[in-house]
Amino acid sequence: MKPAQAQLREVADVQLGITLRGADASRHDPTGTHQLVRIGDLSEDGSLRIAEPNLIRLDEVTAHRSGLRAGEVLLAARGTRMTAAIFEGGPPAVAGSQFLVIRPHSGVLLPAYLRWFLNLSSTQENLNARARGSYVRSLPSGALGELAIPLPPIPRQRAIAELHELRLHEKRLMEKLASRRAILIDRAILQSLHA
Repeated sequence: MKPAQAQLREVADVQLGITLRGADASRHDPTGTHQLVRIGDLSEDGSLRIAEPNLIRLDEVTAHRSGLRAGEVLLAARGTRMTAAIFEGGPPAVAGSQFLVIRPHSGVLLPAYLRWFLNLSSTQENLNARARGSYVRSLPSGALGELAIPLPPIPRQRAIAELHELRLHEKRLMEKLASRRAILIDRAILQSLHA
């Protein structure tokens, strides 16, 4: 039996990340109130990895309107790689205007399932086809809202998301293994030169 399908805007709210005005608006402020999530904080496999926090100062109204909530999905909406990641929570944060922020409707769409679906190569091709612009491609929020997404029951969404996480974990382990194997081989070759 084929799962139900819906347009993303029917099962999630989509908005553009915060637009900062002025040349210094996104510059790190050690006394800032919010972490600014930037494209560079997004890994290719769909994780947020903030190595160096970039704090900015926001007023209460902007912070309330644009502050990220745990479970929101961030989609890189500019460039050729439109990777999605989940904001897991933590210190107060906002996403920059390079992102579309997606808030899945509770009980209908799981964030982890949505991230998996958005990062599929077929979905990525679809998103790139919807992007606008010739020099820097940009995905409008309306175009993302029209994206059709299959909606299996929540338990099935959870199972798909868990399977995806296991696959990502296996991939990371295999990459570590390959890296360590290369080091061992190089050491063995070097030792053979001194024998």
